[in-house]
Amino acid sequence: MSNSSSSVPLFTGLSKDAISFILSAAVRRKYPAGRLIVAADHRAQSLYLLHSGAVGYVVHCRGERETLIRRFLHGDAFGVASLFAEPVGYLGSARAIRDSVLFVWDHVTARRLAKLHPRLVENALQIALRYVASYSRRHLRLLCDSAEGRLAATLTSLGSRIGKHLPNGLDVNVKNEELASLADVSPFTASRILRAWERHGAIRKKRGHVIVQAPEKLFG
Repeated sequence: MSNSSSSVPLFTGLSKDAISFILSAAVRRKYPAGRLIVAADHRAQSLYLLHSGAVGYVVHCRGERETLIRRFLHGDAFGVASLFAEPVGYLGSARAIRDSVLFVWDHVTARRLAKLHPRLVENALQIALRYVASYSRRHLRLLCDSAEGRLAATLTSLGSRIGKHLPNGLDVNVKNEELASLADVSPFTASRILRAWERHGAIRKKRGHVIVQAPEKLFG
Protein backbone atom coordinates (compact mmCIF):
# COMPACT_ATOMS: atom_id res chain seq x y z
CA MET A 1 0.00 0.00 0.00
CA SER A 2 2.46 2.62 1.21
CA ASN A 3 4.96 3.31 3.95
CA SER A 4 1.98 3.91 6.26
CA SER A 5 0.72 0.32 5.94
CA SER A 6 1.62 -0.34 9.58
CA SER A 7 -1.06 2.21 10.58
CA VAL A 8 -3.77 0.18 8.81
CA PRO A 9 -5.94 -1.44 11.55
CA LEU A 10 -5.78 -4.87 9.86
CA PHE A 11 -1.98 -4.80 10.19
CA THR A 12 -1.64 -3.46 13.75
CA GLY A 13 1.28 -5.08 15.58
CA LEU A 14 2.68 -6.83 12.49
CA SER A 15 6.22 -6.29 11.26
CA LYS A 16 6.92 -4.61 7.93
CA ASP A 17 8.12 -7.94 6.54
CA ALA A 18 4.89 -9.64 7.64
CA ILE A 19 2.79 -6.87 6.10
CA SER A 20 4.71 -7.10 2.81
CA PHE A 21 4.23 -10.88 2.78
CA ILE A 22 0.49 -10.59 3.46
CA LEU A 23 0.05 -7.95 0.76
CA SER A 24 2.00 -10.05 -1.74
CA ALA A 25 -0.54 -12.85 -1.26
CA ALA A 26 -3.44 -10.57 -2.24
CA VAL A 27 -4.99 -10.01 -5.64
CA ARG A 28 -5.24 -6.33 -6.51
CA ARG A 29 -8.62 -5.61 -8.11
CA LYS A 30 -10.15 -2.48 -9.63
CA TYR A 31 -13.85 -1.73 -9.23
CA PRO A 32 -15.44 1.11 -11.22
CA ALA A 33 -17.93 3.38 -9.47
CA GLY A 34 -21.26 1.61 -9.08
CA ARG A 35 -19.86 -1.94 -9.29
CA LEU A 36 -21.15 -4.44 -6.73
CA ILE A 37 -18.28 -5.98 -4.77
CA VAL A 38 -20.08 -8.32 -2.36
CA ALA A 39 -23.76 -9.17 -1.96
CA ALA A 40 -25.63 -9.52 1.34
CA ASP A 41 -26.11 -13.05 2.68
CA HIS A 42 -23.54 -14.57 0.30
CA ARG A 43 -20.93 -16.58 2.16
CA ALA A 44 -17.92 -14.47 3.11
CA GLN A 45 -15.42 -16.02 0.72
CA SER A 46 -13.02 -13.06 0.50
CA LEU A 47 -11.30 -10.53 2.75
CA TYR A 48 -11.07 -6.99 1.34
CA LEU A 49 -8.78 -4.06 2.14
CA LEU A 50 -9.48 -0.73 0.46
CA HIS A 51 -6.39 0.84 -1.10
CA SER A 52 -7.97 3.81 -2.87
CA GLY A 53 -11.42 5.15 -3.71
CA ALA A 54 -14.53 4.73 -1.57
CA VAL A 55 -16.94 1.86 -0.94
CA GLY A 56 -20.44 2.04 0.46
CA TYR A 57 -21.67 -0.77 2.72
CA VAL A 58 -25.45 -1.01 2.51
CA VAL A 59 -28.31 -3.14 3.77
CA HIS A 60 -31.60 -3.59 1.98
CA CYS A 61 -34.96 -2.88 3.52
CA ARG A 62 -38.45 -2.93 2.10
CA GLY A 63 -37.48 -4.59 -1.12
CA GLU A 64 -34.96 -2.67 -3.19
CA ARG A 65 -34.40 0.32 -0.89
CA GLU A 66 -30.78 0.58 0.24
CA THR A 67 -29.62 2.08 3.54
CA LEU A 68 -25.99 3.16 3.72
CA ILE A 69 -24.43 1.72 6.88
CA ARG A 70 -20.84 2.82 6.45
CA ARG A 71 -18.52 4.40 3.96
CA PHE A 72 -15.22 2.53 3.68
CA LEU A 73 -12.07 4.52 2.87
CA HIS A 74 -8.35 3.87 2.45
CA GLY A 75 -7.15 1.32 4.99
CA ASP A 76 -10.62 0.00 5.89
CA ALA A 77 -11.20 -3.76 5.76
CA PHE A 78 -14.40 -5.74 5.34
CA GLY A 79 -15.30 -9.39 4.85
CA VAL A 80 -13.38 -10.37 8.02
CA ALA A 81 -15.73 -13.36 8.44
CA SER A 82 -13.71 -15.00 5.65
CA LEU A 83 -11.08 -15.71 8.31
CA PHE A 84 -13.46 -18.19 9.96
CA ALA A 85 -13.18 -21.90 9.17
CA GLU A 86 -16.90 -21.80 8.29
CA PRO A 87 -17.64 -18.30 6.99
CA VAL A 88 -21.03 -16.75 7.70
CA GLY A 89 -22.85 -14.59 5.18
CA TYR A 90 -21.93 -10.98 4.50
CA LEU A 91 -24.17 -8.76 6.63
CA GLY A 92 -24.62 -6.24 3.83
CA SER A 93 -23.68 -5.45 0.27
CA ALA A 94 -20.59 -3.46 -0.70
CA ARG A 95 -20.59 -1.24 -3.77
CA ALA A 96 -17.90 1.08 -5.11
CA ILE A 97 -18.94 4.72 -4.61
CA ARG A 98 -15.97 5.93 -6.64
CA ASP A 99 -13.48 4.08 -8.84
CA SER A 100 -11.69 1.94 -6.27
CA VAL A 101 -8.73 -0.39 -5.88
CA LEU A 102 -8.86 -3.17 -3.29
CA PHE A 103 -6.55 -5.89 -2.04
CA VAL A 104 -8.47 -9.18 -2.01
CA TRP A 105 -7.61 -12.46 -0.29
CA ASP A 106 -9.75 -15.54 -0.99
CA HIS A 107 -10.90 -17.72 1.88
CA VAL A 108 -8.15 -20.32 1.56
CA THR A 109 -5.42 -17.68 1.40
CA ALA A 110 -6.89 -15.67 4.28
CA ARG A 111 -7.04 -18.79 6.46
CA ARG A 112 -3.44 -19.70 5.61
CA LEU A 113 -2.24 -16.20 6.46
CA ALA A 114 -4.20 -16.25 9.72
CA LYS A 115 -2.41 -19.41 10.79
CA LEU A 116 0.97 -17.89 9.96
CA HIS A 117 0.12 -14.55 11.60
CA PRO A 118 -2.42 -15.05 14.45
CA ARG A 119 -2.35 -11.29 15.12
CA LEU A 120 -4.30 -10.93 11.88
CA VAL A 121 -7.29 -12.67 13.48
CA GLU A 122 -7.04 -10.52 16.60
CA ASN A 123 -6.99 -7.39 14.44
CA ALA A 124 -9.99 -8.61 12.46
CA LEU A 125 -11.92 -9.12 15.71
CA GLN A 126 -10.97 -5.61 16.84
CA ILE A 127 -12.24 -4.22 13.53
CA ALA A 128 -15.51 -6.12 13.87
CA LEU A 129 -16.00 -4.87 17.43
CA ARG A 130 -15.35 -1.28 16.35
CA TYR A 131 -18.02 -1.64 13.67
CA VAL A 132 -20.45 -3.02 16.25
CA ALA A 133 -19.66 -0.09 18.58
CA SER A 134 -20.23 2.34 15.71
CA TYR A 135 -23.61 0.78 14.92
CA SER A 136 -24.55 0.88 18.62
CA ARG A 137 -23.77 4.61 18.80
CA ARG A 138 -25.81 5.15 15.66
CA HIS A 139 -28.76 3.29 17.18
CA LEU A 140 -28.52 5.37 20.37
CA ARG A 141 -28.50 8.59 18.33
CA LEU A 142 -31.63 7.40 16.57
CA LEU A 143 -33.33 6.89 19.93
CA CYS A 144 -32.00 9.98 21.72
CA ASP A 145 -31.08 12.70 19.21
CA SER A 146 -33.10 14.92 16.92
CA ALA A 147 -32.82 14.63 13.15
CA GLU A 148 -30.72 17.81 13.12
CA GLY A 149 -28.43 16.43 15.82
CA ARG A 150 -27.94 13.15 13.95
CA LEU A 151 -27.19 14.97 10.72
CA ALA A 152 -24.69 17.27 12.45
CA ALA A 153 -22.93 14.34 14.16
CA THR A 154 -22.76 12.43 10.87
CA LEU A 155 -21.42 15.38 8.91
CA THR A 156 -18.72 16.20 11.48
CA SER A 157 -17.73 12.52 11.75
CA LEU A 158 -17.39 12.28 7.98
CA GLY A 159 -15.46 15.54 7.97
CA SER A 160 -12.91 14.13 10.40
CA ARG A 161 -12.43 11.07 8.18
CA ILE A 162 -12.61 12.40 4.63
CA GLY A 163 -12.72 16.20 4.87
CA LYS A 164 -10.22 18.33 2.96
CA HIS A 165 -9.19 21.63 4.50
CA LEU A 166 -9.83 24.68 2.33
CA PRO A 167 -9.22 28.36 3.10
CA ASN A 168 -12.98 28.81 3.59
CA GLY A 169 -13.80 25.61 5.46
CA LEU A 170 -13.77 21.82 5.42
CA ASP A 171 -14.81 20.16 2.16
CA VAL A 172 -16.74 16.92 2.71
CA ASN A 173 -17.30 14.88 -0.43
CA VAL A 174 -20.77 13.44 0.20
CA LYS A 175 -24.11 13.47 -1.57
CA ASN A 176 -27.32 14.48 0.19
CA GLU A 177 -28.70 10.96 -0.17
CA GLU A 178 -25.61 9.40 1.42
CA LEU A 179 -25.61 11.88 4.28
CA ALA A 180 -29.31 11.30 4.90
CA SER A 181 -28.89 7.53 4.94
CA LEU A 182 -25.94 7.62 7.34
CA ALA A 183 -27.87 9.94 9.67
CA ASP A 184 -31.07 7.87 9.49
CA VAL A 185 -33.19 10.75 8.19
CA SER A 186 -35.17 11.09 4.98
CA PRO A 187 -33.56 12.83 1.98
CA PHE A 188 -36.24 15.54 2.28
CA THR A 189 -35.36 16.18 5.93
CA ALA A 190 -31.65 16.27 5.16
CA SER A 191 -32.17 18.79 2.35
CA ARG A 192 -34.33 20.98 4.60
CA ILE A 193 -31.75 21.02 7.41
CA LEU A 194 -28.87 21.62 5.00
CA ARG A 195 -30.70 24.59 3.48
CA ALA A 196 -31.28 26.05 6.95
CA TRP A 197 -27.60 25.62 7.84
CA GLU A 198 -26.60 27.29 4.58
CA ARG A 199 -28.83 30.28 5.35
CA HIS A 200 -27.15 30.66 8.75
CA GLY A 201 -23.64 30.41 7.27
CA ALA A 202 -22.79 27.05 8.85
CA ILE A 203 -22.19 25.33 5.51
CA ARG A 204 -22.04 25.96 1.79
CA LYS A 205 -23.38 23.42 -0.68
CA LYS A 206 -21.79 22.36 -3.96
CA ARG A 207 -22.82 19.45 -6.14
CA GLY A 208 -21.81 16.31 -4.23
CA HIS A 209 -19.97 18.36 -1.58
CA VAL A 210 -20.70 20.12 1.72
CA ILE A 211 -18.30 22.87 2.78
CA VAL A 212 -18.44 23.17 6.58
CA GLN A 213 -17.67 26.81 7.36
CA ALA A 214 -18.80 27.15 10.98
CA PRO A 215 -19.11 23.72 12.67
CA GLU A 216 -20.25 25.27 15.96
CA LYS A 217 -23.44 26.44 14.22
CA LEU A 218 -24.40 22.85 13.35
CA PHE A 219 -25.21 22.14 16.98
CA GLY A 220 -26.96 25.40 17.79
